[in-house]
Amino acid sequence: MGPAVFDSSFGERVRALLRVRPVADAAANTGRQSWGDRRYDVVTMALAGIDAVIARQGLDDEVGYDEVVAGLEELAAATHPECSVEEHASVARYVLDALLNRRDREAPYRYYVSVFSRDETGTVAHRELSVEFRLLTEHEEPARGVNVLRATPDAINALVGGLEFDVEDEQAAVELMLARQLERGAFGQAEKAAERSRLLSVRYADELRALMADTSRDIRAVLGQWSSDVPQQLERSRVHLEDRLAAEARLLDHVRGALDGAESEPSVTSAAVRIAGLLEECRRRHTELHGKLVNARMTFIDEQTRQMFRPLGGLRNPDLTDDVFLPLLRLPVDAAVDPAETFAVAIAGTQVPRIVRLADLVDDLMAPRRSGDIDEPLDPDEEPGDPEPPAVPVAVLIAAAAVVDSVQLPARLSVLLTAAESAVLPAEVDRKSVLRVIALAALWSYAPESVEDFAAAVDAAAQVLGSTVAIDADGTPLRLDGWSGDDLIVAEDEESLAAWAEAALSVSKGER
Repeated sequence: MGPAVFDSSFGERVRALLRVRPVADAAANTGRQSWGDRRYDVVTMALAGIDAVIARQGLDDEVGYDEVVAGLEELAAATHPECSVEEHASVARYVLDALLNRRDREAPYRYYVSVFSRDETGTVAHRELSVEFRLLTEHEEPARGVNVLRATPDAINALVGGLEFDVEDEQAAVELMLARQLERGAFGQAEKAAERSRLLSVRYADELRALMADTSRDIRAVLGQWSSDVPQQLERSRVHLEDRLAAEARLLDHVRGALDGAESEPSVTSAAVRIAGLLEECRRRHTELHGKLVNARMTFIDEQTRQMFRPLGGLRNPDLTDDVFLPLLRLPVDAAVDPAETFAVAIAGTQVPRIVRLADLVDDLMAPRRSGDIDEPLDPDEEPGDPEPPAVPVAVLIAAAAVVDSVQLPARLSVLLTAAESAVLPAEVDRKSVLRVIALAALWSYAPESVEDFAAAVDAAAQVLGSTVAIDADGTPLRLDGWSGDDLIVAEDEESLAAWAEAALSVSKGER
C-alpha cells in the first residue's frame, strides 16, 4: 500500500470525491422511475442545474425552483423529443430534487469515510468519520417574495473539480494562466480558464456574504473575528479585488483585440466572444463586491448600535413539570383551553386540509354517535404485556413503497395493482399482502377511519404512498379480477390531483 493513504490530506481528497456521490446515486436509481428505461443523462443534467443556479447566484434575480426545472426540461426534450412533456417535466424535477435531497426533506447528505494511519511500529489504525454536505439549498428572498436556490461551496467545488483552496491565490493563478493562453492564441483552453474564474468569483462573494449575514444576525457570534481577523481580511480582499479588476481590464483589451482582427477564424471569434462575456460578468461581480467591502465596516458599526438596544431573549429551558404542566392544571378550564390547544397543534404539526365533498359530509352527518365511554385505567399492580408485533411486516411495506415509486403518479389504483402483480418481489414477501397493503393505504388515505392505533395507520399509509399523497374518486369502477369498488386516483399532492382533474375535464369537453 502506498504511503499516500496515511497522509493527513488523503481524507480531503476522499471528501472531495464524495461531492459527486449524490449525483451518481441519482443516476443509478433512475431504474425505479417510469422513464428509467430511456437513457436520460442525469449526471450532465445535474451539473447543468448547478451551473444554472451559480450563473445568477448573488445577483438581484437569483434563480428559483421552477426556472431551473424549465431549463432542465429543455435538455430532457432535446434528449428524447418523442416523449411527452409530462415525462420531460418528471425527469427535470427528479434531477433537481436529487440535488436538493428532497427525498430526505432537504437534509444534508451524510456519508461515512475511513481514515487510516500508521504508528511507529507500522500498525495500521482505522477510524470512521461522518461527512455531511449539501449541493443546493432553498432560501426565502424577502425583497421579491419568492424562494430562490443557491449552490453551496461543495457544489461549486464539485463543478470546479478541485479540493479546498485559497480563493485569492486560485484566482490570481487562473488569471495568469488565462493571460498566457490568450497570448499564444489558445482560445479553447482560455475559455475553460475564464469559466473557472467565474466560479471562483461566486465562491469569493459567498464568503463575504456569510460574514455579513452572521454580523446582522448576531454580532456577538462574530465579535472575536471582527476584533482580530476580519479587518486584515477586508483590507486584503480590497487589494485583491483591485488587482483582479485591473487584470480583467487588461484581459478584456486583449480579447477585444482578437475580435477586431480581420483574419480571425470563426471558431476563434466565437470563443473570444464567450470569454469576453465571462470576463465582463467577473468584472461586474467584483465591482459589486468591492462596494460591499467599502461599506463592511459601517455595517459592523450600524449592527453594533442596533443590536446593543435589542432585548435579549430568554435562553433558560423551562422545567416541563413545575413550570408548565402543574401551573396549567391549576388553571380554570376556560383559561387552560387556549394554551392546551396551542400546544396540541404545535406538537401535532401542520396538516393539509382535505377538500370537502358533499357525499363525505352527508356520511359524516348520518354516522352514529360515537361512544363517550372512557376506558378504565390499568391497575397499578398490573404489568403491561409485551408490545404486539406490527400488523404489516416491514418488508411488505418496503415492497409496496417500491411498487408505488415505480409508477408515474398521478395514476389510478388499478395501475398500481397491476404493477404489483408484475413486480419482482423478494422471496420472503407475499405478493397478495403487497396488493392488499397498496389498496388499503389508498382507501384509508381517501377516507380515514377511526382505528385503535391511528398514528401507526398514518405512518404506514405515508410510507407506502408518501406523506403528501392526495386521493380522489370520479365514479370509475375498478375493473380487475378479485377487486371491486371505485378505481381511485392516486396523486403525489393536491396540486397534481387538481391538474389531473383539469386535464380529465378538458378531455371530456373535447369528446362532447
